[in-house]
Amino acid sequence: MDARLFKLGYNTCFKGTMFVVKVLLVFASFVFSIDQVQAQSEKKIQKWFGEAKQLFRLEEFNESVEFCNKIVTANPTFVDAHLLLADIYNQIDSTKQEIYHLKEAKKNSSIALIVFRIAEAYFSEGIYSEALGYYNDYLSLNNISDTRKKEVNQRIASCHFAIEALKNPVDFYPERLSGKINSVNDEYWPSLSLDGETLVFTRLVKDNILIPQEDFFASKLDSDGWGDAKPILGINTRGNEGAQTLSADGRFMFFTACNRSDGYGSCDIYYSVFTNGKWSKPLNAGSPLNSNAWEAQPTFSSDSRYLYFSSDRKDGKGKKDIWRSELLSFTEAGEIEWAKPENLGEIINTWGNEISPFIHPNNSDFYFISDNHAGMGGFDIFKCELFSDSIYTKPQNLGYPINTLQNEQGLVISADGLTGYFSAQRNEETGMDIYNFRLDKSVRPKPVTYIKLNVIDAQTNKPLQCDIDLINLSHYSSDYKTGTTDLNGELMLCLPLGADYAFNVSKENYLFYSQAFPLLEQKKITEPFILTLELEPVRVGAEMNLYNIYFETDSFTILPESEPELQRLCNFLTNNIGLNVEIQGHTDSSGSFEKNQKLSEQRAQSVVNYLVDSGIEKERLSAKGFGDTVPVKSNETVEGRRQNRRTTIKIIAN
Repeated sequence: MDARLFKLGYNTCFKGTMFVVKVLLVFASFVFSIDQVQAQSEKKIQKWFGEAKQLFRLEEFNESVEFCNKIVTANPTFVDAHLLLADIYNQIDSTKQEIYHLKEAKKNSSIALIVFRIAEAYFSEGIYSEALGYYNDYLSLNNISDTRKKEVNQRIASCHFAIEALKNPVDFYPERLSGKINSVNDEYWPSLSLDGETLVFTRLVKDNILIPQEDFFASKLDSDGWGDAKPILGINTRGNEGAQTLSADGRFMFFTACNRSDGYGSCDIYYSVFTNGKWSKPLNAGSPLNSNAWEAQPTFSSDSRYLYFSSDRKDGKGKKDIWRSELLSFTEAGEIEWAKPENLGEIINTWGNEISPFIHPNNSDFYFISDNHAGMGGFDIFKCELFSDSIYTKPQNLGYPINTLQNEQGLVISADGLTGYFSAQRNEETGMDIYNFRLDKSVRPKPVTYIKLNVIDAQTNKPLQCDIDLINLSHYSSDYKTGTTDLNGELMLCLPLGADYAFNVSKENYLFYSQAFPLLEQKKITEPFILTLELEPVRVGAEMNLYNIYFETDSFTILPESEPELQRLCNFLTNNIGLNVEIQGHTDSSGSFEKNQKLSEQRAQSVVNYLVDSGIEKERLSAKGFGDTVPVKSNETVEGRRQNRRTTIKIIAN
């Protein structure tokens, strides 16, 4: 595998794409039709031209130019020589000279492709108004194929977009990250942890002995900024690894590797798991995620449900498309089982190339790179939004100067939606470096917050491995996330704004913990929830407050969103069959003492009735109301009153 595989897309991403292949085919059609365009009688000129063609095929461009210059000096109307010079100057990126000779050829030739070539050359230089005129001229000609018309119309759309984008630039002030991350080597493909405190990236490691290779490095953020980047042991090999993504909880890394003995195709997606303080030996993500085609550049949704990636597998919309596969389960051997990958559809994927996807932790704002949606030229970064799990809005170009004439690379964005990270070569001495910038408001994703959790035994203070459930109460049946704390009792979970969540922590032989995170009306980023939870062992006198049992206002009628919490309580009592419990009702201080007392008693009894109807023996249950007499927070604040409205479970016999 080319050691530059992931650097600005080299070879597997940007080279060999629609734009380059199309232009080279046009060159070839000129070169091999030259003898038929305008035959010349003068033997010396014909001999010079034959020499020039042969040197061109051998890529001896300087010598070929010398012969062509002799020809056009002797005969300025010799079209074939001008066309060959145009081909040569295209190959050596001398676009002004290319345009000059194409225009000279056009003076004495009616070949339609010359007009197209002039348009392409102007477009490649970002001279969009001139390009637009020649593209329109080309479309007015006869005998143009439908495929070529499609390509030209796309270019025309890009010209219109680019002209307006240059007039209305977005805010973009990139800053190079410190020397603790960037080095004399190339650094690229940044990925960021949910809390923004870990940056993982690919570095092209060079020395005087070994062939340069790509390895992963990680840096931690502290009060002094980014710390020294260190290689990630356990994943790095003597081969190349790159184009990585981290799961929201930081436990999984998915990445791309090519030409490995256990591979399915040219490049496959692999994964490693962070356990006991180190990364596991990487495993191939397997079929049907990987195929005999090219799969690369994964990004993992924060709910650990979907892996998005780019592939040139069959049945796509174009050359490289963006696909996603749902993570179904893990086998006993720790291998991942995937659903059959699905194409993201024609709103995102085109007949060109779509690569480098990034799903923001809010699981709604989606970014990717395309060479075929209207843009500045080459590969641009686009944004769209996901609704109802499968419907995407029309892609939005991030604008100039985020996108330029050059091939833009992948983008990752912090959880708060404010900061983007990307890589670029802005200094010849340092090569590819990682930069960050503040996103323009027009392309920011909706922010998210997160829970950083530490669970311990209330009696011993020892860390506990516990099951975690996070439920979106708006549609909990289809958005139900589970996780497990690690050996240190720690876990991190994403909380997208705009929804209310029920949060539960449970472990056998312990009371479970219940909390609510009401973020439905939250529009601005909130501070993350840093929680240290002390789980109580099951014992007489132990209590647990339940915050996810909801009632109609001033009523004891239980609301449907209480179902997950009540079912969890049923399961707890079923699994601890010897326990007798008291269901306690509590209100805030709104209303009179008498009203609150009666309401709390009625609500406690409603919970008892639900449990009995669900099969829990009535003899094990009792109900008691406390009104507003046992607050856990001040009733002077909205949040305090919310926490005072609760249902408490107290063990009274075991």
